[in-house]
Amino acid sequence: MLKIATSTVMRGNFIAAGRVELDTWFEGDILCSRLDIGRDGYVLGNITTRELYVEGQIVGNVHAGIVHLMDGAFVEGDVHHHVLSLHANASLMGTALRTTKMPFPQELLTLEAKAGGKPTSRFPVSVQRDLRAV
Repeated sequence: MLKIATSTVMRGNFIAAGRVELDTWFEGDILCSRLDIGRDGYVLGNITTRELYVEGQIVGNVHAGIVHLMDGAFVEGDVHHHVLSLHANASLMGTALRTTKMPFPQELLTLEAKAGGKPTSRFPVSVQRDLRAV
């Protein structure tokens, strides 16, 4: 797990296998297995992940298997998802698009294989096969 704390500003594209906790300002695209955006987290860019938990803000498009927009979350952009949970105090300014097939870039699949062999996902096996399709 990688935790990026407050008082840091990051710019660029970020790719990681495993869980990432982001509680800072980030400008760029993120590709990871699981992303947790804390209350002080802000992402200006696109996100591709298997699981996404948001308490902070996102300005950009999201492609994620499981999306949890928690209390105080704000997303401005389209959310492509397989499963979406939306707290009553969360805001989505965009379109929520449900899909049964969520292809992930080969780059992430390769990193996950090197990191431990199994992707970190809560998807059932039948959906998991669809996630591996590029």
